[in-house]
Order: sequence, then C-alpha cells, then structure tokens
Amino acid sequence: MPDISELLAGASPREVTVPVCLAGDAGAELEALEAELGQLGEWQPTSLGETNPAFELQERIAAARERVRETAVEFRFRALGHRAYSNLLAAHPAPKDSKEPYDAGTFLPAVLAACCVEPSLTPAQVDRLLDVVNDGTARMLFATALAVNEEPSPIPFS
Repeated sequence: MPDISELLAGASPREVTVPVCLAGDAGAELEALEAELGQLGEWQPTSLGETNPAFELQERIAAARERVRETAVEFRFRALGHRAYSNLLAAHPAPKDSKEPYDAGTFLPAVLAACCVEPSLTPAQVDRLLDVVNDGTARMLFATALAVNEEPSPIPFS
C-alpha cells in the first residue's frame, strides 16, 4: 500500500473549465441565422438557374460559428480546498430568511473571484463581468464555481 505522504505529494485540487462567449452580438447573429435557416422549410426551385438559399445561409452560419468560437473564453476554475471554501462560506452568512447556506449576493461573486484561475479575476473584474453577461451565463459561472468546490472529482468506471 502506498504511503499517504507520497499520495498527497501528487495530489492537486479539482479543476473544471467552461467556455463563455463574451461577444453577445456574435451569439445573436448565429442564433438569427440558425432561426432563418429553420424557417426556410422545403425549398422548391422555380428555374434551373436558381440555387437553394439554404446553401448560402449554411456558409454564413459556419462563419458566424467561427466568430463565436473566436470570441469564446475558457474560464478555468480550481477548488479552493475544504478549509478555504468553508472560511469563504462563513464570511458570507445567509440572511435569516434564505434557503441557501450563504448570502448569494455577496458569496457567489466572491467564490467566482476566488476560484477562477484563468482568466484571473479580481472582485472588481467579477462585478464588470456580471454587468456584461446575461443571467444564464452568470448562473453557469456560479454553478461551475460551486461544483468545483462542492462536488467530488469524477472517477470513471472501468
């Protein structure tokens, strides 16, 4: 059986990475083009020289997807460790009427700043980020920060 000191020497905190598109206009363009393609229905040519409008739309969609990929940022989160995470929770106690174990208004931005290692975020930068992204993206970032600290690392079954 290996020595626990050897095991701990090779241990590292759990990490999770999520992509976020920070260019809302690029995402909107992609969604609009995909919706337009979905509304085309079945195409019937009216002359031999006519081309299917879906072909041009598919090219525009491919270009829009590439723009979204280029503007996406990988956010990498690293677990704080049990003690540091517990201390952060304790620093943001829940209001008396809350069902959460923390004050969501202060804890969620704080945990985001504390465990997002790439890009590194200060609390002021988290505030600016939350002013730019929509609620769905903010919730995904918060959920990832919570998950990296609260969920066990996955172990694949063989």
